[in-house]
Amino acid sequence: MDTLDAREKEEFLSSLETIKELEHSEFETYSIVKTKETGEHYLHYFLSHINLSEGGRRDDYDHFMPIDSDDVLGLLFGEQPYRFPDHWRNPYLRSGNDNRLIPFDPTENYDLEEEAAAELAMLEQLELFKQQWMNAENLSAEEKEKITKEYFAQLDKILQKPEE
Repeated sequence: MDTLDAREKEEFLSSLETIKELEHSEFETYSIVKTKETGEHYLHYFLSHINLSEGGRRDDYDHFMPIDSDDVLGLLFGEQPYRFPDHWRNPYLRSGNDNRLIPFDPTENYDLEEEAAAELAMLEQLELFKQQWMNAENLSAEEKEKITKEYFAQLDKILQKPEE
């Protein structure tokens, strides 16, 4: 399979034929497509987004993940999951608001569950600290300092990674 290079969207779309539509709704479509010239297969995810902040303008986005023959068969027979973004673990082409398809490698976003949990824990601690601080108007400077130190100690505990 060719490497994923940036390309013109309209030109690429005109080189495709649809093998099978897997799922279709008002805003999303999943289908298996292949290039007429090379026979390369892609899982095509089409998303139509209504941009309310810009007067309800409809923005359309295309994503094309290269798939091999085994994946094609798995998708055709419903044996393989394909939902975006959960099952898009390989590099793919994606569009923006212009006429280009740009390669995107999602691997940099793998295994971020720990970081996400730490972020949520830090936000929780910040909210707790803010509540304590708002109720601290009658506390002495020493007591306020103690609240602050406890807050930063909790942050340090959250940020410590377990030793491997």
